[in-house]
Amino acid sequence: MKHLSLKQAIAATFFSVTLLLPAFGHAAETELKTDVVVVGGGAAGLSAAVSAAQHGAKVILLEKESTLGGAARYAEGLFAVETDELRKKASPLTKDYAFKQAMEFNHWEADAALVRTVIDESPKTIAWLDTLGLSFNPTSISPDEPPTWHLVQDYKGIHHGAALIACLKDHADELGVKIMLSTPALDLIQNNGKIEGVHAKDKDGNTYAIYGKAVILGSGGFPASREMIAKYTRFDPSRVFATAPFHKNGDGINMAITAGAETDGHMGLMMHPGAVGKGVMPLASLFSMSWQPILWVNKYGDRFADEGKAYDFALAGNAIYGQRDSIAWAIWDETVQKYEIETGIDNGVGVLVPIGTKLTSLPAEEAKAIAKGSDVYFEADTVAELAKKIGADPAKLEATIASYNQIQAKGHDDAFAKDVRYAVPVKNGKLHALRLVPMYFTSIGGVKVDTNFRALSGKDQVIPSLYIAGSDLGGNFGDTYTLWTSGYAFGLAATSGRITGAEAAEYVKTAK
Repeated sequence: MKHLSLKQAIAATFFSVTLLLPAFGHAAETELKTDVVVVGGGAAGLSAAVSAAQHGAKVILLEKESTLGGAARYAEGLFAVETDELRKKASPLTKDYAFKQAMEFNHWEADAALVRTVIDESPKTIAWLDTLGLSFNPTSISPDEPPTWHLVQDYKGIHHGAALIACLKDHADELGVKIMLSTPALDLIQNNGKIEGVHAKDKDGNTYAIYGKAVILGSGGFPASREMIAKYTRFDPSRVFATAPFHKNGDGINMAITAGAETDGHMGLMMHPGAVGKGVMPLASLFSMSWQPILWVNKYGDRFADEGKAYDFALAGNAIYGQRDSIAWAIWDETVQKYEIETGIDNGVGVLVPIGTKLTSLPAEEAKAIAKGSDVYFEADTVAELAKKIGADPAKLEATIASYNQIQAKGHDDAFAKDVRYAVPVKNGKLHALRLVPMYFTSIGGVKVDTNFRALSGKDQVIPSLYIAGSDLGGNFGDTYTLWTSGYAFGLAATSGRITGAEAAEYVKTAK
């Protein structure tokens, strides 16, 4: 993916600035007044800011990092159904069917009214982004999923999620949104239970009291907070690895909680398979082998899943996490090695490493890992030797591989019903083993909201003027993420941002 820097925002001229008496230590606090305060400069926050400004509101957006975008810069496509793009591809997929599938997958633990809202609003979000100058190509993320994944096409030479961020930034500038980078929100300003803005502090130590009639929290969830993972999810933070946490510590969720908001009770992680250790570089050839539907065994040398679940990265990550010590091993021989190098991978790592990518650097990366004394990648000439290196029981691994090697000949996987096309025997030449670990892209679940994305208290009462967007939102998932609605998290960010921006702008017109 091309990494491009984002321009600094143009300061808007219509905000009143007044120096007040010191409020934090001995530093002077600057007061800013606006209509809507947005916390977070990712897909949710920028969508909210642009939408609110389009509806006539003055907007200040706070971003704790020095650049906009966060994890959205590395996202690829947004979930949507019944879009014009899908109509042109003669897709029969309907919003009704998508809703039923999503709720069944989530065991009806998700908030049905909220999920219905997100799905029904999804084509409007794509159409809205179309008007801003973006274009999309809907596709399927894997053989098992429908084409709900609307890949963001290039914008000014920028790719995928970064293109969406650049486009929204351009419109935010044109609409006069005041963007304050390296300025995290500290807490909400409350007065007799009413939300009146936020306190913030920039990288130079300057503090701000930013008053607004509505606040939108879209800080990106809590992928960087081991404490919140331990407190709110079923995962042991010592056994999972963040892909790109971007200092997202649950700021928005925690601020909402202090204002009396309730969480949804289904907070978790968007899991995926991966590899971490000496010689393994993110998105490089060796890492890409952790996403392939080849033989997987646990620490004892036993198979534990249909490895075809590699196509559904969230479920694959869950399966690996469920093994003893949350580790597994991907094992392949020279036949598979040659195939990955000369023909290319069967399962892409998103579209950043597309299906068909030839892993030409795989031998060099493997050699480098061995030279570094890697404890996550090994080679051997025999099964017994490989078992010793990975710490598995030699007899078990021998039996596992012998049984696995019969799948294609029998035409059926008696153990886990794996598609026989991917059950390539492990018997030719050098053997390879890569240690798999459960990784995660982001957190899922968060603050309870109504269908207008207004925060709800523990008594299901609306907290006036407080809106929640993106990964700070709760109610959209059961116990895991699903790829059937491919791009749901990215689409949720843009959809909730678009709606909260419009709702907040309308609210401030009548707020006293």
